[in-house]
Amino acid sequence: MGLLTKKIKLLFDYYINSSLHVSFCIISYIITIKLINKFPFDWGNISFVFFTTFFTYNFIKFYENMISTNRPISFVLKLFFSKALIAFLISFYLFFDLSNSKQITVLFTSLLTVLYTVPLILKYTLRGNPIIKISTVAFCWTMMIVVLPFFEMMDSYNMFYYSLLIFCLVTAQMIPFEIRDKHKDMYNVKTIVHIYETKNSKIIGYFILITSLIPMILIHYLSEDLISKNSTAIIILVAGILIYFSSEKQNKYYSSFTVESIPMMWLLIEFGLQVFF
Repeated sequence: MGLLTKKIKLLFDYYINSSLHVSFCIISYIITIKLINKFPFDWGNISFVFFTTFFTYNFIKFYENMISTNRPISFVLKLFFSKALIAFLISFYLFFDLSNSKQITVLFTSLLTVLYTVPLILKYTLRGNPIIKISTVAFCWTMMIVVLPFFEMMDSYNMFYYSLLIFCLVTAQMIPFEIRDKHKDMYNVKTIVHIYETKNSKIIGYFILITSLIPMILIHYLSEDLISKNSTAIIILVAGILIYFSSEKQNKYYSSFTVESIPMMWLLIEFGLQVFF
């Protein structure tokens, strides 16, 4: 039983460390928005976002290990990146099936990702400033979750609503990670926790979540679609609770799995509400 538990733990660690989890999470956001709005499923776009995310996160890890530190590249990291290259080739193939506007969105987001990771200008990256760092990540996720899949499907009001909602949710999701990495990042990259401390950073997270509720109230207040309003409000509450319980000494999987799983939770809540109500 102990050996089986160890093997399960190794598989679970691989699932998280390989960025498979974050890749499934980002497409969970897309699928949830499609469910709420009853849009048809375009698996080409969803697949593109999945493989692009998988490659991007592994590229960042590989670059940081290869360039930012002097440590030798481990076999495990090489294994991850070899699979990421396969994901890149799939993404490259799917890229040419996208419309011109979507291709421009991808290229712009890719440029931001490179500027976030690689110090091209005076050894400076977008990670150098804590506010720019967290905003860049949230903006790139918003581009891939809302703008890329829905730009040609949504009206301007819903585009604004979901863009703001996802931007706020992703920003709030990052707070527990910033708290977790406070001491690890101290000598490398400054975070908002270094500036505002843990308590104030949590308050900022709560404020951001409250901000995300405003367009929901304004735009959907008169809507009869109570299911989507309920699922959104529930997941915002869940995000707030996870921020509240985050700490510098949190469990190993608290941020990397539980907090990261917020989009999966939202998907399950929305699906459950639509099926049972």
